[in-house]
Amino acid sequence: MKAHHQALLDTILKVIKTDYTDDISILFLYGSCVTGTANDKSDLDMIFVPKTEKGWKFAKTFIWKDCGNDLWGTSWEKIESFANYDDMRVSVIADSKLVYYATEEDRQRYKALKKCAYDIENGGLTADLIKKAEVHLITAKQYFGELCLNNDLTFAGGVLYKISDVICLINHTFLHFGTKRMLEEMSAFKRLPEGFSDAFSAVVNISTVEQAKSSCHTLISIVSAFLKQVKRELIAPIPFSALAGLYEEISTHWNKIYVNCEENNATIVLMAATSLQAELDNVQDRLGISICGLQIINSYNAKKLNEFAVIAKKAQQAFIELLKNNNVPIVQFDSIIQLEEALKE
Repeated sequence: MKAHHQALLDTILKVIKTDYTDDISILFLYGSCVTGTANDKSDLDMIFVPKTEKGWKFAKTFIWKDCGNDLWGTSWEKIESFANYDDMRVSVIADSKLVYYATEEDRQRYKALKKCAYDIENGGLTADLIKKAEVHLITAKQYFGELCLNNDLTFAGGVLYKISDVICLINHTFLHFGTKRMLEEMSAFKRLPEGFSDAFSAVVNISTVEQAKSSCHTLISIVSAFLKQVKRELIAPIPFSALAGLYEEISTHWNKIYVNCEENNATIVLMAATSLQAELDNVQDRLGISICGLQIINSYNAKKLNEFAVIAKKAQQAFIELLKNNNVPIVQFDSIIQLEEALKE
């Protein structure tokens, strides 16, 4: 630690011990001063957990030796979100150094959270981590949409942040050095999509907004496909028996498509087809299969609704055949008496 960092820390600890002994649970350091990568212009990354209203007032942002510093007060719950990989700034707790604690209970709580972060890293990939990765991928796609709509390169950087979170979660780990060695760290991970490093570098090395759009699209596409592949390998598919009742529920989408194709109501056709495709995609994802005949939405053409109705009909027949071949019954009544008897059962 640089001398000016140590002088700052000594002062902060002195004030805690003299004026905030009953108000602060812990103070710990993280970042470059802990990892040994600090330079003369590095800030001293500090977090404390207050236990009283007075303790919250200890938070300060200030410049010291020409460098901005943030004496950050936060809750135990926020630190838990780092340790559980809910917030991907995991290194904040995992690679931190405790410099003050009020009680042994506080110290043990800090140690338990730090251990939690490393237990996840040293453990295996789980369905929970996959779900978290999917959330970050959705955010990356949202940033890409903003990039395309606003021509704002801020969102290209956002894509990189979120994609790095996805890759870290797939590898049940985190970036120990933040953005300093971002690609270097990820390139050493065991699970990476083919061409990831080149695609990531392409976004970094953009010189125009159009290049940003193209390179971000490529990066998101390969990571999205890879996440689906990893998910299918990790999570056991559902049995076909779990589809009982699904056709009966979604058949209304097909009916809406047929009726409104005849009436040339493109709006309802498109919306019904969108809902139907989402259901069909979800089914295939959960079953771990992919059937070309169940992809209809990309055949939609508002000027050729009759042709689209034919394509939708083929998909319906393909889905019925899929259920039939896997012994999934379709409940259908031919008379009101049959319905009445079934309701009585």
